[in-house]
Amino acid sequence: MEADLAAKTEEESLLGMHTLVQTALDYKVKGNPTTYNVILSKLQNTSEDEERRQIFLVLPRSISVLTKDLDAYYELIHRIYTFDFMTSQPIIDAYIRLITHFVTAHTTFLQPTIHMLVRNFLRVARPQKAAAPAPPSIASSTLNRRMSIPAVPAVSEAQLEAEFEESLQRRFASVHVAFAKVLDLVPTSIHHVFPCLCDHFPHKRIETPFQLSYLNNLFKLTTYAKGLQERVVGLVVEKLVSIDVEIKLDATEEDVFTMDDFLDDECCIDPEHPSAALDEMADKLDHLMLATFSYLESELATSTHLFSYLLKSFDQSILNTHRSKYPQFLIFYVAKHSIDHQEHFLSQLISVSLDAKVPPVTRLSCSSYLASYVARAKYLSITAIKHTLFHLLRHIHNQVDILEQSGDVPDKCLVDIIQTACYIACFRGLELCSTETGYNFVRSLGWHRVLTCSLQPMRQPVFHASVASEFLNAAELLGLVSEDSLESLLEGMKPAKNLERSAGTPTCFFPFDPYLLRRSFRFIGPQYLYWKHADPNWSGNSEAFALAQSHMKTYDEDETTTVDGEDENASMASSSYASLPGSYIRSSISEMSVVGSYPGSEDLNEPLQHQFQTPQPAVQKPTLYYHDEEEIGF
Repeated sequence: MEADLAAKTEEESLLGMHTLVQTALDYKVKGNPTTYNVILSKLQNTSEDEERRQIFLVLPRSISVLTKDLDAYYELIHRIYTFDFMTSQPIIDAYIRLITHFVTAHTTFLQPTIHMLVRNFLRVARPQKAAAPAPPSIASSTLNRRMSIPAVPAVSEAQLEAEFEESLQRRFASVHVAFAKVLDLVPTSIHHVFPCLCDHFPHKRIETPFQLSYLNNLFKLTTYAKGLQERVVGLVVEKLVSIDVEIKLDATEEDVFTMDDFLDDECCIDPEHPSAALDEMADKLDHLMLATFSYLESELATSTHLFSYLLKSFDQSILNTHRSKYPQFLIFYVAKHSIDHQEHFLSQLISVSLDAKVPPVTRLSCSSYLASYVARAKYLSITAIKHTLFHLLRHIHNQVDILEQSGDVPDKCLVDIIQTACYIACFRGLELCSTETGYNFVRSLGWHRVLTCSLQPMRQPVFHASVASEFLNAAELLGLVSEDSLESLLEGMKPAKNLERSAGTPTCFFPFDPYLLRRSFRFIGPQYLYWKHADPNWSGNSEAFALAQSHMKTYDEDETTTVDGEDENASMASSSYASLPGSYIRSSISEMSVVGSYPGSEDLNEPLQHQFQTPQPAVQKPTLYYHDEEEIGF
């Protein structure tokens, strides 16, 4: 009975409000805006909640009137679309009902509805705490009386912040409910969303909480609007890069093998005990990277195309960004979850690094990423590492063949590619040499011929001194280069003979150098290989090194019984190679990321034996064979 009475009263109230709204709209077009202005005042956030709710509930009945003359009712429509979801739930429910009627009734309302919803993804500042009321004055005659004034319980700042954060999350949840309904009722509205997301993205200088709230709302949006995921991922990566380039690192160049020690330094910021010296942009990026990693972690199981979206963003936003520091670790993290992803990423990096048709700056960047990724990704299989080194060394030997005939190197990026191979060997050489087959593979790659050719790669300005030094150290320990050649190469590394090199050497950059953002570090640390764990001289690697030495001894003993015509340093372009039943597949992500299948690959599970071959004509270049459809794994 009481419920029926309440419903009747509600209907009567709504009928009265409907009459008022209709009258206001009618009088407005006739030149009398008095009642119309009353309606506008009732739509203000400071007005009575019940009246606002009733107006929202009755306005759908007047849509036909509003659409007849939108210009006349501009103020009313504008007031409707300045709505803030930071209000009571009954008003929110009435408002969602209103906008869903609007977007289904007339397409004119679609664009402002999308803009309004995206605007409500933005965090608002917490209202200032009202000043405490002054204590009541006490008459002098009462001073001698014993008085008991109840104390007002104080509310802590932390409690106020927690309450405000809770209300913000309720606001965002309501916005997503409204957004999902609009997209469900008008599926084509999704085409209007992405430009709005770009327009409202907070500037990189805006404070971290505002950036973080918007980012999390974008990620939430993609969970029910899958058609936006690719573009949202690309937008987020682009914004992360824009913040990353603002981070200032120590201008002093660290040795690329000893910079890992920096992680144990006191100057590496602990997020729980920040110092005044903390770079604001680095701290902001740390928060945003943490949110992005968390999103990727939650979506990997259900989103089959997420890696492809990231790879496309890598091509467009990260690859050619000068000294990008952290956003590239997103693809480092995602790739670990699938061998197919690892193969695909390596395929793209190898093919672009070795493709003479690609601009040199892009090739050099890919070469740096390839070196750093294979060196640092602990999760890569031995087969993947072998395959990478084989294709690099095959290309290098082909170029050396041409060099020996013509005296000129057709590949202007050859020295950088040699450095890439050496860098990988420094980090993964000991691991490869842990088995006899692996050791035989590393020895068979022809390092002596590459390093002692007329190009003299280690004496070139672009070859980093620390990479050369560490590789020669590993080569000596693992027997990759003869003692005489080592002495000659080390002599060439002396500072007295490299003044020009020292003055002109550009700062070496390996993009997967140690990850220093501590909040988000947990996503990278467990899968990251530090130099200490790869260094043959580290005491913790004594057993692995002893095992490698035993394989070296066996190899040297077997070598003494080989036929005189065989030579481990013969060109890898030799036709004596058996065909490897596998090739790198073509990347479908980017036109420039075409992966060649290199003929003449060998069985990586067998020891490699090389024979000298009649050199190719100087004008002949190695041929790349491309496969559009065939997919053959590692």
